[in-house]
Amino acid sequence: MKIGMITIGQSPRNDIVQEMRDILGQVEIVERGCLDSLTREQIEGLKPKGKEHFLVTLLRDGSVVQVSKEKTIILLQQLIKELENEDIDLILMLCTGGFTNLKSKKIIIEPGKLLHKLVQGILSEEKRLGVIIPSSGQIEQAKKKWSNVNHVVVVASPFEKPEEIEEAAKTLDNVDLTVLDCMGYTRRMKEKVKEITAKPVILPRTIVSRIVRELLISTSTFSSFPK
Repeated sequence: MKIGMITIGQSPRNDIVQEMRDILGQVEIVERGCLDSLTREQIEGLKPKGKEHFLVTLLRDGSVVQVSKEKTIILLQQLIKELENEDIDLILMLCTGGFTNLKSKKIIIEPGKLLHKLVQGILSEEKRLGVIIPSSGQIEQAKKKWSNVNHVVVVASPFEKPEEIEEAAKTLDNVDLTVLDCMGYTRRMKEKVKEITAKPVILPRTIVSRIVRELLISTSTFSSFPK
């Protein structure tokens, strides 16, 4: 089986994909990044302006950048068309940001939409959700994203100062569930938040990997997928 993975930044994203491989098993992965072929100057041109919604991602050199969500959608659609020609079985977005009007002949898995539905299915009205996001500039869009559940939003970047995760988790003493709302958060970060809050934590990269694995099992004859 072959999976196409799209990152908002530059590929490869070994920081994400390696942990996903531990769950996915022996599948072929084709990575593409929205910023792969762009110069630094072109990337600067994608920076958000004013109150424009933005996404936080990584370049190959490890530097963190912010890009306009609106401008990125055009690049995403181009990469989707490229991957369709790679004979892939499905496409996975390595981003929890919600996107609209993405079109493909293949199945597209968007972690942001999956997380939202998952939380809705888990939390009752009286329960409270903790949401950890990468940037303070995303607080308002995160509040809007999770407005249909009782929630609190805190900030801790998984890229620049990962030690902030502990401090953020300490402020979530009255939540029933926490979502690490970015594909950049790691298993180790999840365990730290779980240890501090003593409540369940949803990590996008592992949740999505298990869903993809289930989809591949249902369509595969690979013996490498234990059922």
